[in-house]
Amino acid sequence: MTLITPDFGIIFWQTITFLMVLLVLSKFAWRPILEIVKAREHAVANAIDTITQAQTLIKQVEDDRARLIGEAHLERKRIIGEALATKQDIIDQAHQESLTVKEHLLTQARIEITREEARALEAVRAHLGSLVVQVAEKLLVKELSQDPAQWALVERLMVSENPSTLVHAKA
Repeated sequence: MTLITPDFGIIFWQTITFLMVLLVLSKFAWRPILEIVKAREHAVANAIDTITQAQTLIKQVEDDRARLIGEAHLERKRIIGEALATKQDIIDQAHQESLTVKEHLLTQARIEITREEARALEAVRAHLGSLVVQVAEKLLVKELSQDPAQWALVERLMVSENPSTLVHAKA
């Protein structure tokens, strides 16, 4: 039964041994162990802070990325809109220039047609004048007798009017 109920001496020596071990541990090992534990606590706290900062940074980066994507979409829409407006302006300008060129060409064609009409009328008048003179000459030659007095009168009138027709009358 001595094993179940310890003796006072054993309890005493065990207590003294325990206190000495406790004193030696507190003197030499307790502080380094506590320092290691505190260092570990600080390392864990720093890691938690670093993780929190990293998560905040990740959130900021995601927000910036989303904002930049939105800005890029808006910029793309703006550029496409400007390109479409520029395209429409170029088309309108080309249309206006083509209308101007068309009007210019039509005006030149009208002027040229007017000139050609005037030339044609001038040619017709000149030809008509010579035809009238020829017809009058033939009529006069046919109607006038061979009387020299009538011929002298005709020659005098023709010379006073147009000396070039005198040559035709004698022929």
